Amino acid sequence: MSLDKITSTNVWMRLTNTEYDNLKPDELEVKFKSIYLEETGELFEGKVKIYHSSDSKNTSNLESGYDGTSLLISEGGEEKLYVINQGSVDGADWSENIKGPFAGKSTKQAEATKVFVDDSKNHFGIKDDTEVVSFGHSLGNHNSTITGIVDDTFDEIYGVNGLQLPPLEVYDYDPTFFEAVNQHFGIKNPDDVTKIPSNDLAEFTKDYYKDSPVKIHQKISKDDPLFAVTEKAGFVTFGDVDMIDTNPEVDGIKNLVDDIPDDVIASFRDLAIDYSVADNKGGVNEVASQLLGVKLEYLEGIKGNMDILQWYAFDHDEFDETIKALKDNLPPLLEKVSVITQNADTIFGRLYEEGYITEDQKNIIIKEVAILEKDLSEAYAAIYENADINENLNELSLYGDYRLYKAFQKLKSSFTGSIENILNSGILERLESIKDSHSINEMLNALAGGSKSYSGKDLIYTSTSASGEPIEVNMSAALRLYREGALIFEDKMSAIAKLEKTVHEEIQLAFKEERKKVLDEIYHIESNPKGYAYSRGWMHRYPLYEVESLKVMDNVFPLEKADLDAQIYEMKSSVDSGYKLIEDYRKAVEDLFAEEEKLSQMFDLVRGI
Repeated sequence: MSLDKITSTNVWMRLTNTEYDNLKPDELEVKFKSIYLEETGELFEGKVKIYHSSDSKNTSNLESGYDGTSLLISEGGEEKLYVINQGSVDGADWSENIKGPFAGKSTKQAEATKVFVDDSKNHFGIKDDTEVVSFGHSLGNHNSTITGIVDDTFDEIYGVNGLQLPPLEVYDYDPTFFEAVNQHFGIKNPDDVTKIPSNDLAEFTKDYYKDSPVKIHQKISKDDPLFAVTEKAGFVTFGDVDMIDTNPEVDGIKNLVDDIPDDVIASFRDLAIDYSVADNKGGVNEVASQLLGVKLEYLEGIKGNMDILQWYAFDHDEFDETIKALKDNLPPLLEKVSVITQNADTIFGRLYEEGYITEDQKNIIIKEVAILEKDLSEAYAAIYENADINENLNELSLYGDYRLYKAFQKLKSSFTGSIENILNSGILERLESIKDSHSINEMLNALAGGSKSYSGKDLIYTSTSASGEPIEVNMSAALRLYREGALIFEDKMSAIAKLEKTVHEEIQLAFKEERKKVLDEIYHIESNPKGYAYSRGWMHRYPLYEVESLKVMDNVFPLEKADLDAQIYEMKSSVDSGYKLIEDYRKAVEDLFAEEEKLSQMFDLVRGI
């Protein structure tokens, strides 16, 4: 059946990828039907109704950063509710990643997922027995899984490179699981759950939910960094998992991660997430501000020792805020950086060995991380030596200024300088391949066969020229061009037909009708001279005369300059030329891919979307 093809082909994965575009309902419907045609070679003729999470007040009120779209799709007597849960795209999502999956301190997005599904059912007025299917990538798949196994929100889940299930988050989300864990592990204080060995808690979680009725299907890249890290962190994977080697040129990030100690992975993960959240907000300066917990603009005016004293004397609240923030944020930041520095050769050496970075980049980052640790250590020591907090008065006392001045200078320039040097080395660009392995596109390309591949949200066909060079054609764009071009020319031809009708009815027929009225009146005057003379009062003014005849001396000229046949012919010729152009384009594409039997049919059907 048609609905089965949504999940048995790449339709569901491409639809999940499209969710990141935040299309309007009518645009998303067209996109869905276009993807369906491209992947199946058939026109979807069922009905599609769409509802977005932004239209759900209950979901929006949770302020979780959740973003999702539900599609009620029906065809041939079959109906299903499909819910696409969007993955991490901004600071709000990554903030929830930290608090929720990684720290187990927030379940807002999971709650929002369930609320949105309930609201979607109410919005569409569907029955309880209507099957609910979820599509998700990354955090989107995670939200589906937790609500699916705990709340039975979904009957079936399809995920790609999904963030797996963290026991700590489920412990906070599911009251029955909370009680079961406490009883099994003898937990009396909920905070002690973090003391349970991660492997033991993962095994218990897996066993506890093993009978969950939800069917989960996952496609995961062997090179996906998120899966490599979360698996090592003790997250649990549910359902049938299809592991795909999406980047055969490297051995896989998981092999690299397995060689790195757990505490190093944890520190690297936390810093990476902090960097991502801050960088989304405003680049290097924002990264520094977020990690240090201070506003760097406070430090801009410090050019010498006296500036410290003036700042302390005249902007004491600002100074107070900065010192306290540094005292709070420097120790944990320094601890994470120190762990990485101590293992820098292992981390970045393995990245170099696996071909992810160059040797020069390896050396640069090892050097800059060491400088970063040294600067942070000196700043930390200077702040503690020169400024002391009076706990009772909650005030600061300043003991010195030179070392404190140097500390601020390092935080302002050296800290951001080290980050910029690492960025300028091009290491992040080289590591794009790791990031790409988390994407839906790389997965789609790994699954594609023959002449097919994917770029962005589009399907690409590749042929070979006579010289042996590859010729790539964006088939999605070609079909869009053909469909939209045909629609435009149809609209033009319809407008021309309306113009012809208007010219005929409003000009030619109107002229004939008005001419007839004039001639009829002339005839009436000439055939009734006495009656006309009486009505004009001539009989009273000239009683001795009798009007025997009247002759109207007037001419009705023929209609001039109203013949638009030539112009209309030109318009029609222009449309015909446009049609010919897109038909020639279609033929050229079909000739390139003559072996693709469904291609010609796709061009025919796309006009029906």
